[in-house]
Amino acid sequence: MKIGFAQINPTVGDLRGNFEKIAGAYDQLADAGADIVIAPELAVTGYPPQDLVFKSRFVPENLAVLDELQKRLSKPALLVGFVDHNEGRGKPFHNAAALLQAGEPLQKTHKSLLPTYDVFDEDRYFEPARQIAPLNFRGHRIGVTICEDIWTERYLPRPLYDVDPVRALVTQDAETGNDLRISWDVSAPHFLLQRRRRQRPAGF
Repeated sequence: MKIGFAQINPTVGDLRGNFEKIAGAYDQLADAGADIVIAPELAVTGYPPQDLVFKSRFVPENLAVLDELQKRLSKPALLVGFVDHNEGRGKPFHNAAALLQAGEPLQKTHKSLLPTYDVFDEDRYFEPARQIAPLNFRGHRIGVTICEDIWTERYLPRPLYDVDPVRALVTQDAETGNDLRISWDVSAPHFLLQRRRRQRPAGF
């Protein structure tokens, strides 16, 4: 599997400009032979969107951009961050990742651990994930965590969360045989890839 990293710098609130950045990086990496292109956390909206999510048109327009991205895909898949509606109880939105594939239904996962300290206030408008499950890509199962999701007590001075998304995915690895785990954040170059098989993916 060849993985292309879309190392772009999305602008908060510039949905059209971010679409162009994502699409441009996707086209370049598709031409280079990528099987899947990975864009940053909340690449569609820019990070952090903060109170923009409460503007009536912002989240629907970010979903329209997601739909536009899927319609223009060629062979490679695209993993990209966006703001999703919360259809259940709690805060109105999710910090989400979408796996887009041409001719296939959209798959998505939500961020579990929402930082609310220092400059971060995600818990004010995002609801954490209700379940942690891998995504399906051409016969592979891909476990996706988003930024803070990997910051467990091993990396923090004190425990901040009761949920451990990485442990949940590792457990599923043993039970169902996930092929790949991807942890990604707002800084596109910082990706952690863990391959269970001996064959290592090629990067660009």
